[in-house]
Amino acid sequence: MKGTNALVLITALTVVAGCAGGKSAGSSHGTPNSAPPTTATSTPLATEARQATTTGSPAAWATTPTTVPHSPPVPPVPVLTGIRYAAHDGFDRIVLDIPGALPGYSAKYVTEVRRDGSGEPVSIPGKAFLVITLHPAQAHRANGSPTVTGTHRTGLAGIQAYAIAGDYEGYVTIALGVSGVRNYHIGELSNRIYLDVAV
Repeated sequence: MKGTNALVLITALTVVAGCAGGKSAGSSHGTPNSAPPTTATSTPLATEARQATTTGSPAAWATTPTTVPHSPPVPPVPVLTGIRYAAHDGFDRIVLDIPGALPGYSAKYVTEVRRDGSGEPVSIPGKAFLVITLHPAQAHRANGSPTVTGTHRTGLAGIQAYAIAGDYEGYVTIALGVSGVRNYHIGELSNRIYLDVAV
């Protein structure tokens, strides 16, 4: 009798231990073979890179023009308040900070960069030029003072520099000087538009 009780006890403990093991990699709860959740870091660009690479697909990377329409109610016109950039594993990223509703945006390679309105050439370091256009948008405050301006070197391998090529009649143009014609991906997150260039 003692042997039978011991066998029942061992069987019960084995079943309980199997149930307490949690979800397996192929569990029907959640996504099959899902990785453990990632935690945010103190670097916003690293977090954005992780989000973009988990939601993007390889087909989204190309050298052809891309356009994403948005029609936010205006006024107020969306304002580009800042530009950030960082190197990541396999790509460089530039982020356009735009609090609130996002404007429509497009990106394309061009052979030369010209200033909106005047058509004057814009000198920017790089072997190729990628232009991002925002509409409706502005890069100045209500009093007319600019929020972003000028040409800036980044020190990155892929996106070598950026320049504000226009803030004119509801269009903002940002030109990127890149190391060559490389695949890129443009997308959006809350309050920002980002563009990644492969290196």
